[in-house]
Amino acid sequence: MAFDTSRIKPLGFGTMRFEGRETDSINIEHTCQLVDAFMASGGNYFDTAWAYPNSEKALGQALVARYPREAFFITSKCVTWTCCESEADLERQLQETLSALGVDYVDMYLMHNLGGKRTASFEAFHCWDFVKSVKERGLAKHIGFSAHCTPQELEGFLQQYPEAEMVQLQVNYADWDSPSFLERQCVEVANAHGVPIAVMEPVKGGLLANPPQSVKDILDDALPNDSYATAALRFAASQPGVFVTLSGMNTLAQVEDNMRVFRNFKPLTSEESAAIQRAQQALQGSGIVPCTGCDYCAKVCPQNIGISGAMTALNYYINYEDAETAAYQLGFVVRFNQGKAMPEECIQCGACEQACPQNIPILECFQRLATEVTPHRQPVTLMRS
Repeated sequence: MAFDTSRIKPLGFGTMRFEGRETDSINIEHTCQLVDAFMASGGNYFDTAWAYPNSEKALGQALVARYPREAFFITSKCVTWTCCESEADLERQLQETLSALGVDYVDMYLMHNLGGKRTASFEAFHCWDFVKSVKERGLAKHIGFSAHCTPQELEGFLQQYPEAEMVQLQVNYADWDSPSFLERQCVEVANAHGVPIAVMEPVKGGLLANPPQSVKDILDDALPNDSYATAALRFAASQPGVFVTLSGMNTLAQVEDNMRVFRNFKPLTSEESAAIQRAQQALQGSGIVPCTGCDYCAKVCPQNIGISGAMTALNYYINYEDAETAAYQLGFVVRFNQGKAMPEECIQCGACEQACPQNIPILECFQRLATEVTPHRQPVTLMRS
């Protein structure tokens, strides 16, 4: 069965960041409301993964149990660079995915996050052979892979995996021409192979939904009918070969804002594209840490450090030069919200940097927090009624 992208609506629902995912306390009633609003506005594509905490279970309750199977399209993924010690673990992941979702098959099954040192584990466990077997058994209609990688790596993957029916790539205006990501070139490689592209991280983990003021000023003037988030989404969706752009939505307002733009999607005009280029330049000069909050780093951290929360606090400091408030956020977000260890407990093993798809120098960021932010931290107290 050929992969017919014409059936897919241009905006997809990314479920990696369901609120409460880490503590198994996802509000299903609220999630049902988000799914209902998305479906009512014409959406039909949902992206999840075995490695996203509680995402598949929540999606099974909010979507699968409440809508006809033919009404939606689900993509899920298997992973080898964490929580995988043998080829048997791949089958275990698959069965847990199907059970959590409550489906007999997924529409698309992907290898999850190829690129860099992570690629070796996929090869060691013969993961592509496994993914092909999933399709052969009728447990997935289509197969492919997601990747945070260089154009050269992507070229190699597409040659090595000619049966791949789609590729999921990071595309956002912050990294479009960044020498660390070369997203434009990756899109060109996928297009050269005729492989459809699903976009992840178009808002860079929410970073582009609330960019620095210099970026806001440009977008306010040039794209007054767009929110900062929809401006970023439109940039990604306007690129050639893209059939769906994922958005991680946690509020009804976000669903409504995004679907307002994508119900009758219009690519960026040449004038709007020029404004995005100016926003790119302004963002590059801001110095913010490009963390998307994916928490892949946390999955491999032996100290259980709240790395993404630490990066949030550091970005607050960079944006507002308020060390005292950033220090408060560091303690509150990492210790209380995430329930994780603080950056000063790092043992400098570097596992986080190897897992990070954004190539962030995490240990250097920890050092900056230690010298510029942590000295201002006061004990965190919680107000109780």
